[in-house]
Amino acid sequence: MYSWNLEKERLDAELYLTEKRSDFVTTYMTVSSLQFIIKQSPEIISKTTPTALLCVLEGDEHASQRQAYFLYKKAADALGGILEKTIDPILAQHAKNTLIQILHNNTAKPYRAAAEVLGTLRLEVKGPCLNENNAPEKHLPVIPTISWKCLLQQSGFAENQHLEWKGRNIIVHSRDQSRVLVIKMARPGENPAMLYSEGMWMDLLTHNHSEFMAPDDSFHIPDPINISGSYLFRLENLPIAGPENFVIDPQYSAIGFITRSDYFCYPNEHRKGHLLSEETFYEIITRNSLLLGRLTASGIIHTAPIPLFHNRVQRERRNDNGLYEWPRGGRLDRWLSSCRFPNIGKTGIRDFEHFISFNGSARKLYEFIGTHVFSLVLITGSYFRNIDDSRTGFDDSGDPIDTRDLFDEALLKKTLKKIFTNYYKGFTGKEFTGTFPLNLDRFTARLIDEMGVDRHMEEILRTAEQKAMSEADFFDFLYSRGFQTEQIKHMEKGKKDITILTGPHLGGFNQQISIPELIEFTAAAAALCISDRYCNEKLISS
Repeated sequence: MYSWNLEKERLDAELYLTEKRSDFVTTYMTVSSLQFIIKQSPEIISKTTPTALLCVLEGDEHASQRQAYFLYKKAADALGGILEKTIDPILAQHAKNTLIQILHNNTAKPYRAAAEVLGTLRLEVKGPCLNENNAPEKHLPVIPTISWKCLLQQSGFAENQHLEWKGRNIIVHSRDQSRVLVIKMARPGENPAMLYSEGMWMDLLTHNHSEFMAPDDSFHIPDPINISGSYLFRLENLPIAGPENFVIDPQYSAIGFITRSDYFCYPNEHRKGHLLSEETFYEIITRNSLLLGRLTASGIIHTAPIPLFHNRVQRERRNDNGLYEWPRGGRLDRWLSSCRFPNIGKTGIRDFEHFISFNGSARKLYEFIGTHVFSLVLITGSYFRNIDDSRTGFDDSGDPIDTRDLFDEALLKKTLKKIFTNYYKGFTGKEFTGTFPLNLDRFTARLIDEMGVDRHMEEILRTAEQKAMSEADFFDFLYSRGFQTEQIKHMEKGKKDITILTGPHLGGFNQQISIPELIEFTAAAAALCISDRYCNEKLISS
């Protein structure tokens, strides 16, 4: 009797969702009822159930409702429930295809709901155990101190080689110029465990390369320097004066590693005379897409291919520290600046301190994969802008500079497609054979329109941020952003908001991103990677 009642409830619910849906609250409750039936008795679900839920997701009866997203998300969750609960592989595939259909035919709220459900299917992705607590700071050894001469001797580098600074790194070249010794200095107040973990990751990936990478993957892993059992050490003195206004840890804490001489070759080189050829750029960006996907599949996740912020200026008083969360689709702060030194290069993925051993939720995995894809697209856009990086901001008439002529539309489209297919291959272990749900021609054109014209240059320093600053910080903040000393002297801290031109940004201050298609591309890419791997594993195990 109970089963018969549930069967009748299912049929009644499907009938209402297919033919009526006239009242928002009734529609929402009917979808909830169907979701409950899917959870309790998945065996009575048929192909008509996904069809009824599709009517909700594709219907526009309630699109103007403020709470419409929650209705679409409820319907998408019900489809995800079928995919997870049914033991019928044909029905599971039908539910998945229904969600994919939403990605092909819809935008905005239904699109977001479908992508999030596909992207949060539960996978068995768990990273390697670094140590007993999986936390390097629990096992920091005593930090040894070493002289520069002894460090060179232990590393096998001569004393009389040319030294230079690259960012916070001291670089020593080998005699034949094929290798470099990199001494990466800690920043003031930086947790030393972060640097120590970089050495641990280098060691782990070197000795377990075959577990995480394919034999033909071109990924050079630096060789960490180990001083008295510790990757982290302190220099007795600096062998070369630091750059002007550059601040490092006063105790000279550092790690060291030996790597190829092209370790600091970036795909989007901005230095004059160093721009890479289109072929070299394409090879680097697409190979790193594969590497990021491959490592993520093994639970080794790089959390910062580039630094992403929604709002740098409000970092100190925001709960999210101003960090960018792409699913929210907010304005992206200083996108070109973020791409300046990406953590991918000719040798592969860089800055191992940003690796984590993943043991989190399905939602976090979806967000991390999205961050990778999002970052790779931004780096690609910056390659074209860096062909002439002097063309930025507003012209003498106050109009945004138009640099769309720098973009090669065919190469951009080709690169976008390969970023996705290579990441997908790395993460799923298979070639992508489907049809990507986003129109790549339109997406490419929209990227060029928004990345190529600097419409959004303004940042606002609110009075609240000013009041939280000391007078010295206030002066330094404005001076570093182009204000002259005399101007700053006549500005009263905390009296009124100050508008500063710090862009280009993607979107106006405290507004949405100016390329919503980039969020859709990111969501679809992450959703397809996760859902296809989920279905491959489910079908194999069933």
